[in-house]
Amino acid sequence: MYERIERIKKRVVIDHYPICIEKYRITLDVIEKTPNDPVIIQRAKILKETVERMPIAIAPDELIVGLGASKPMGLEIDPHYGIWTQDEIESLIDDGYEMDPKDVEDLQELNKKHDPATLIGMMGDIFYEPENEHILSLLKAGCILPPWKDKAAGKGVGGGYAQSGLGLGPSLILLGVDYTKILKNGTLKLIEQAREEMKQVSFHTPDGVDKFRYYKAVIMSLEAMNRLGERYSKLAAEMAEKEEDEKRKEELLQIAESCAWVPAHAPRTFKEAIQCFWFQFLMLSPSTTLPGGRFDQMMYPFYKADLEAGRITREEATEWLCCLRLKDMELNRTSGKNNRKKNAGMAKWHNFLIGGTKPDGTDGTNDISYMMLDAALITKTPHHTITVRVSEDTPEELMIKALEVVRAGLGLPAFISDKSYIEFFTGRGCPVEDARDYIITGCLDANLPGKSRTGPVPMVTIPLIFDLFRHRGVDVKTDGKCGIDLGEFTEFSTFEDLYQAFIKEMEYCMNVVGQKNNVEIKITQELLPDPLRSALMFEGIESGKDTFCRTMPFENVAVIDPIGMVNVGDSLTAIRKLVFEDKKYTLKELYDALEADWEGYESMQKDFLNAPKYGNNDDYADEMVARCYQAFEDICDTIPTITGGKHVPTGISITSHQPGGLLTGATPDGRKAGEILADGSVSPMHGVDQKGPTSVLNSALKVGQDRWQATLLNMKFHPSAVKTDEDLHKLSGLIRTYLTHGGKHIQFNIVDKDTLIAARERPKDYRELVVRIAGYSCYFVQLNPQMQEEVIARTEHQL
Repeated sequence: MYERIERIKKRVVIDHYPICIEKYRITLDVIEKTPNDPVIIQRAKILKETVERMPIAIAPDELIVGLGASKPMGLEIDPHYGIWTQDEIESLIDDGYEMDPKDVEDLQELNKKHDPATLIGMMGDIFYEPENEHILSLLKAGCILPPWKDKAAGKGVGGGYAQSGLGLGPSLILLGVDYTKILKNGTLKLIEQAREEMKQVSFHTPDGVDKFRYYKAVIMSLEAMNRLGERYSKLAAEMAEKEEDEKRKEELLQIAESCAWVPAHAPRTFKEAIQCFWFQFLMLSPSTTLPGGRFDQMMYPFYKADLEAGRITREEATEWLCCLRLKDMELNRTSGKNNRKKNAGMAKWHNFLIGGTKPDGTDGTNDISYMMLDAALITKTPHHTITVRVSEDTPEELMIKALEVVRAGLGLPAFISDKSYIEFFTGRGCPVEDARDYIITGCLDANLPGKSRTGPVPMVTIPLIFDLFRHRGVDVKTDGKCGIDLGEFTEFSTFEDLYQAFIKEMEYCMNVVGQKNNVEIKITQELLPDPLRSALMFEGIESGKDTFCRTMPFENVAVIDPIGMVNVGDSLTAIRKLVFEDKKYTLKELYDALEADWEGYESMQKDFLNAPKYGNNDDYADEMVARCYQAFEDICDTIPTITGGKHVPTGISITSHQPGGLLTGATPDGRKAGEILADGSVSPMHGVDQKGPTSVLNSALKVGQDRWQATLLNMKFHPSAVKTDEDLHKLSGLIRTYLTHGGKHIQFNIVDKDTLIAARERPKDYRELVVRIAGYSCYFVQLNPQMQEEVIARTEHQL
């Protein structure tokens, strides 16, 4: 019965994506007509006009409706992150994106005419001032990826975003709304609630005017969502009148009825609940980090009621879940050429959770949990991603079903630890009932639905900070003073003195990163309020405030994310052993070898490559990596945010380890300048883990992961390792042991090296080969050559 799915899949799995500017036109048109409106009112009007004016369509075979761009599979230029210059547009086209020549011309004219305020531009207005050279120098060096340009070359990193979705961009955040507000009440009840709150506003209070405007914007935004349903209901009814195929006619009439009811009213059936969810998802996008939340928990009551009433079968419900996966394939994002390096493969993280502990402490696995895995096997697409929450009570049946999907080569689902994630929240003062209901926003960062949110997620290249430390705070690429001078690298007399000096360098840089984060939060508050998103948060209507202007029940507005920490840990391990303990080399010899990129020092490089490495269950190396991570965590706890909390450590990489490595000189772990860094956060450097998967896990368990918002461990297995059911049970046991004894996350690629090499050489023959990168899956052929090589080079394990 899944022929429909195959037909839809042919339409959404494509090689060339259209870049559109219709939403850009609408946005700038509203800004031009409303120059005196408060920003939050202006943003609500943009949302309303977008819903009213964007083209809509219902494709053949569709059961779930709602387009995210003016063209099918399109990406709309977003005006609020950064400006798309002509060279950036040409770079997009060179990379295979398609854009109408007239739109290219119109885009530059619109930029000249309007010069819209952007997040990057407004940050640049601060950072390019001479008083803030200490921040700009670090940005230009690339310690925070991607590196910023000189002011003469244009503010910021270059390029903006092109994204799918009808909502307010750029949405560079990790946040999950409470979808159940609309699923349980419908938008009309929320509008009524906002109107009542509006009546109670007192203009005697300092925030009275702001609250009044907020409620007005919330009402407009929710009415816009209703209008979207009305437009699709009318279109479906019109199409049904002309449809000759009776089966399709019936489907279109059902679509018309559903869209006339939701989202204005609470859905009555499973199908209406899916459509209602999609309308929310579409209007909260563009956001490549928007989660599906605990989807099996939200949808199971609707499915159970329909199944018991005979309104649906398991097969029909599975088909709808397949359709939802394929709708998600329509929502995409790309960015300027520098940002594309850290988001290779059109990275996105629409993370749908299954299983795990419910707030009352019981296991939450249900039929929808299994059906979502079935849908992944049927569609065989990389999106949306699925993550299994694993607790001691997770059924083995669910683990095996999930591993069958992994074995199929989809790189999903990932597996995460309820124990560690819940400890992250409770250890920072969160009630256990709330902590048990956590969701994953983005690839692996945990948040509470409606009750917490993360804004800036700077990816900080730690080996580059080691470079600064080695050169007395100077970035040798730009010759700019970025760090602090802690003395000659060659003159440290003890390892502990060297280590503590490096930690001071890292502390200084991280404090600068924290300042950059706070500027970004402030400009987000001023430039990018989102009344729809804010209304769907916990007490979002009652509070009368945008979510980024509040101190949330769990406050984690900004994180700092270290890239390449394992490389630094391995480097310090090698220095400790070969310089200070074995005294085989001096710091001066090491300094000279690194300056020469190991050229002429090949024998010495071999010794540093062969020094103990993290990932082999070697305490000597593992404890140094753990020590570095602990120092990083301790520093985060001292850096304040402007919403009332402290910075939180997180450990993901996306593909930042490639551009981060490109900017970094040779390192004492034996790595040459420009080479890629270790992926993830607790993954070993590729190729150095030689003692099997158990040793890798034992190494990772020595890192204290519980107080981190996320950590990431990639592993690759040869397909022969998971051939039998017994193999899957063994792997399940390995996962359970790791995740219940201190591990936080683990994910797998099941693919052999020869297949990857063949796909690199003959991409057309391997168009649908999916690999797992860092918290997301993607088509291997869409990765850049450097990332393809990194995936190929990962150690291939056997059980």
